[in-house]
Amino acid sequence: MSCALDACSPPRPLPPAVWLIVPMLFTATVLGLLGAACLALDVGDGTLPLSAPVFGAAAAVTAALRSGVAWGRHTRLRRLAGGYPALVLAAGIALSWLALPDLVAIAIGAPAAAVSVALCVWEHQLSSDDGA
Repeated sequence: MSCALDACSPPRPLPPAVWLIVPMLFTATVLGLLGAACLALDVGDGTLPLSAPVFGAAAAVTAALRSGVAWGRHTRLRRLAGGYPALVLAAGIALSWLALPDLVAIAIGAPAAAVSVALCVWEHQLSSDDGA
């Protein structure tokens, strides 16, 4: 029987290190985009809270990608991987009191977005090379 989350798996197995940084890249990218939107639209008080819903979404993306990770001989990491999305969510709840200035959010989010896009392009190119 196949898990419903298998449909979210990448075409080629992800390295565990990439999977581990997904929630940080996701959260930083979302904060950067929110900061840019707040500045462009001139809304808010100039700060962005680190919100638990953003971390919850990062945890969901991390959980969805778990089945597509090439665990190999990393049996201990594979066992711990089940709790990693919960740890991401717990970190978001613990940090929800913290707020960042919009410019700091953009300064963190812009490089995270660039790295995220680069990783997606890299994975796509590797998947294309494997299929050709």
